[in-house]
Amino acid sequence: MRTPKVLSYPNFKRLYYAGLTSELGSFITETALMLTVFELSNKNKAYLGLARAVFLIFLTIGNLFGGVLGEKFNRKDVLNFTNYARIPLVISLFIFQEVYWVIIADGLIALFTGIYNPTRQATVNDIVPQEDIPKANALFGSTFAILHMLGPFLGAFLYSHFNGINEVLSFDLLTYFIGIYLIGTISYKAPKKETVKKSSIRSELVDGMKYVLKKKELFALITNTAVAGLCIGFLIPLLLPFFIEVLHLDERAYGIAFSFFGLGGILGGFFSEKISKRWPAGKVNIWTLCMEPILMLLWIAIPGYYNTIAIFLIWGAVVVIRMTTQLNFISHKVETKYLTRVYSLIDLAFVIPNIASGIIVSIIGEAISTRDILFTVSILFILGIFPRLFFKNMQLLYNSNDEKVTRDTSVQDQLGKG
Repeated sequence: MRTPKVLSYPNFKRLYYAGLTSELGSFITETALMLTVFELSNKNKAYLGLARAVFLIFLTIGNLFGGVLGEKFNRKDVLNFTNYARIPLVISLFIFQEVYWVIIADGLIALFTGIYNPTRQATVNDIVPQEDIPKANALFGSTFAILHMLGPFLGAFLYSHFNGINEVLSFDLLTYFIGIYLIGTISYKAPKKETVKKSSIRSELVDGMKYVLKKKELFALITNTAVAGLCIGFLIPLLLPFFIEVLHLDERAYGIAFSFFGLGGILGGFFSEKISKRWPAGKVNIWTLCMEPILMLLWIAIPGYYNTIAIFLIWGAVVVIRMTTQLNFISHKVETKYLTRVYSLIDLAFVIPNIASGIIVSIIGEAISTRDILFTVSILFILGIFPRLFFKNMQLLYNSNDEKVTRDTSVQDQLGKG
């Protein structure tokens, strides 16, 4: 099998494999930790809701800080700081396997993951030449689709096979040490910065928000992410109940359907690079965004196992293409000094509505049927997207061209060097 050309850049290759091992460990461990919480709480679903809420809240805080820290400090140092910080938290779970500590430790790990993610994405834009950024983003998109498919399955299998979490934690620890080594071997110097007066983290955050509000097409992109985040936040906790109550299927069918979603994501990652060469990122982002609520409504309105598999396959491809073109748009249009903050804000735009919808589900979940909730959400999803197509910021996003901002090329990778 031919290696993707973008992996010929040695520094990007190290960053990619560091992220791959770290994310694989995180996906596997997160699933195993949820199963641990369920077991330690005597199968109390309320504790799962609490664990999910704590995870997302800490991830949100991490994203807030990550957007600023990645701009104020050397990004390579920030990445390795987050790896070092997570190691003692994972070690503590070997010693303290009590339900509340597992939830707290999982949240603290998410805090440093939240710092890591936007910093890594900004580093990609530092080291990969602009003409190959779409290839790098497509590779990350398809890779994470595979991890979304394999991670939960492996986490559940390993937890069940070893009848506990220690072996999973050992693997997670190994991924952090691999990540520290790989990131340490990256030849990286921070891009040149304009001379500015020192400012607080709060003022840096406010400055980033002002930048997004000023760039109307960027504001549209982030608003679209928030709408999707709100609706997906309802969908995720209600997926399994929908399979059982409406489709009358079991957990195995649920797992198979998710595998097809992951397969669609792999296909989406493959096609996104080709699509990005033909159409501007803004157009593709809006096209795919419009498809998502329609797919959701079709899935709910025409329930059935094979219909679910077909829709999930398409949906997975659409999501990865949307996410990849979103990354491409930011890579092309956002100035280097704002990159990490914008990646942080786009993560926050998805996660915060996710938390809100999860809380709403916990309140109304027993009072309203699963199908009625999801049908209503799919209609709201449509109303949150289609009327806004006539707004000026959405039209600016749709009609945006492929002009790119200028970056400091002295920090970029060279093929076959490093």
